[in-house]
Amino acid sequence: MSSLSVTETATPVDPETQHSIEQFLYREADLLDGFELEEWLTLLDEDIQLEVPIRVARHPGSERPEFSETTNYLKEDYEMLRERVGRLEKEYAWSENPRSRIRHVIGNVRVIESTDTELTVANNQHVFRSYGDTADHDLLSAQRHTVLRRPDEDGDGFSIGHRTVYLDHTILNTKNLTLPLL
Repeated sequence: MSSLSVTETATPVDPETQHSIEQFLYREADLLDGFELEEWLTLLDEDIQLEVPIRVARHPGSERPEFSETTNYLKEDYEMLRERVGRLEKEYAWSENPRSRIRHVIGNVRVIESTDTELTVANNQHVFRSYGDTADHDLLSAQRHTVLRRPDEDGDGFSIGHRTVYLDHTILNTKNLTLPLL
């Protein structure tokens, strides 16, 4: 991917659909902020792929892709995500003991592709995390591309079929990349 600009490719949707998408993303952020990870799993399709590719430093005008096409910080499916959630729920999850305090800020939500069954949504996010009783904190900035599957007639909301998180950082200055940061 050479550029993350989606301005010229944004697809107009009706205000009700836009509102539903934003409310879904806000609900997901609330679940992650509150470490309600089992509930968060219910938002995911069982064939989900979650990817966080490594950003590559490039010279201006370089033909080199902005993100690695072969190396990722994370590339996980539903089973691996479920295992991670299970580990984080245990008392000996040292990376989250004591629990981090996390806050997601979601913005610039726009639909970049739409079909009868799926919406591809781009959004920007900032995630703040503090932990322990020190002044240490993390601030991660990213653009996410998420495939939201539309509910069927019996469904009551969207589900996440695929997500790629494009971090703005070439070097991560964080102790770990735990699930609630995504």
